[in-house]
Amino acid sequence: MRIQPLLLAATLGLSSMAGAGAAMAAKSDSCAHCHGTDGNSSSGLYPSLAGQTKEYLYRQIMAFKEGKRKNAMMSPSVGILSEQDAKDLAEYFSSQNMLRSGSFKPDPALVDKGKKVAEEAQCAACHQPGYKGLNEFPRVARQKHAYIIKQLKDYRDGARTNDDGVMSATVKSLTDEQIEALGHYLGSL
Repeated sequence: MRIQPLLLAATLGLSSMAGAGAAMAAKSDSCAHCHGTDGNSSSGLYPSLAGQTKEYLYRQIMAFKEGKRKNAMMSPSVGILSEQDAKDLAEYFSSQNMLRSGSFKPDPALVDKGKKVAEEAQCAACHQPGYKGLNEFPRVARQKHAYIIKQLKDYRDGARTNDDGVMSATVKSLTDEQIEALGHYLGSL
């Protein structure tokens, strides 16, 4: 007889969690055009958010909202979000699985070169072994090649500055060729 109340409680708990998941998925609808419904972008211009660390996602949403990071599409899109919306979106996208992009074909020679550049720059010190990120350090493994290239150049050239100078100092001496190789390497993981 005690089993029935436990089953009912478990069912209600699952139903509540499913409802919360549906609410977070609904909040992400406005993100889907660029980032994909599950956070897996189909365009190299936009990052995949699936599997990204929730702390990083939250910080970036808030950076766009507060004007610390600027983008003509993102800044107005997140301007209407509450802090709780930002937390919910970060939680939702971080819980999704990042899929391997079938459209990008990394060049094996550039992958090898990029691996060496990443080792010399000690990228894993912040982004962790496997480049899956941790806390405020983003996952860069499997990220979109074109997006990686743009962000690294933006950090190097001073166009992106919302990281307290950590990335800028790390990539300031990288050439375009080294950045291209990093894009092939990280995109191939």
